[in-house]
Amino acid sequence: MKKFSSFAQTTIGATHIQRKICCQDYSMAINNENYVFAAVADGHGSPHYLRTERGSRFAVECAFDCVSEFLECLKDAEEIMDDEKQRDKLFDQLWRSIVARWHSRAEADHEQEPFTPEEYDKIPNEFGFYREIYMSGDFISAYGTTLAFIVATDDFAFCGQIGDGKCVTIDSKGIACDPVPDDPRCFDNITTSLCQEDAVLSARFVYFPKDCLPPAMFIGTDGVQNSYWDVEQLHGFYRGLALTFAEYGMTEGSQQLAEFLPEMTRKGSGDDVSVAGIVDLDILRSASETLKSAVNYISTEAPPVEPTEENAEADAVEEDQ
Repeated sequence: MKKFSSFAQTTIGATHIQRKICCQDYSMAINNENYVFAAVADGHGSPHYLRTERGSRFAVECAFDCVSEFLECLKDAEEIMDDEKQRDKLFDQLWRSIVARWHSRAEADHEQEPFTPEEYDKIPNEFGFYREIYMSGDFISAYGTTLAFIVATDDFAFCGQIGDGKCVTIDSKGIACDPVPDDPRCFDNITTSLCQEDAVLSARFVYFPKDCLPPAMFIGTDGVQNSYWDVEQLHGFYRGLALTFAEYGMTEGSQQLAEFLPEMTRKGSGDDVSVAGIVDLDILRSASETLKSAVNYISTEAPPVEPTEENAEADAVEEDQ
């Protein structure tokens, strides 16, 4: 596909390194002939989520598989997607298929490799009831994770999300927007999750028709936004990222991002950080001077946010509070 290109980068959190916790984020970028795909997922880091790092990987992989099938089944795609009622039904079906497939992957993983005594020993005593729940056969929350993904074709684009994290778009004037509606159930360290029974009801989508396709669409896990003091600082980071791609291209721009993310988590949230996105390089390059002015007008350097136990602790799904 010539119009758009995708990228994805994930870095383990600074406090995860200190506490010898594995990276629980996962990201993916796929560039196909007819569409591009980018996704991030953030597993829940509390120790009773025993296989959350697998859950985040399953979420991204299942989203890609279901999106691929979704696009293959669409005929007269632009007309169907431009009809709001039909589009809402299709997105609902897509999300149900992602949730169902994720559950199947988690169940198959547990069947092939049941929890070990060593895994159960990782559950703190104050969460001992999780051990009893898992041993009774209700183990799906052990794989809990958030998920956000972006898909773009020549005719339309859309973003789907459950849980925290944020989607940010940058237009050719450097104007930043958060197009995905906030979830009121996500606040502080509480997030909705694929492991919840009502996960389908927690999905949010945003659709971009052909004449409104942003040249840069980014998604990041909550470790990214928690590394900045406010939304303007976060938008500044993404403006700078758009400019980086405009000036250096996809390969070098993605490499520069990979080199910056360890510094972001070290000075910021301390959490795992993942950034993925889809960009139209031609438009970004033609708007590079405007982007540069926007970046210079609003500083991209956020004051450091000292990593704390609260920042670094992974999200607890709402039902656990």
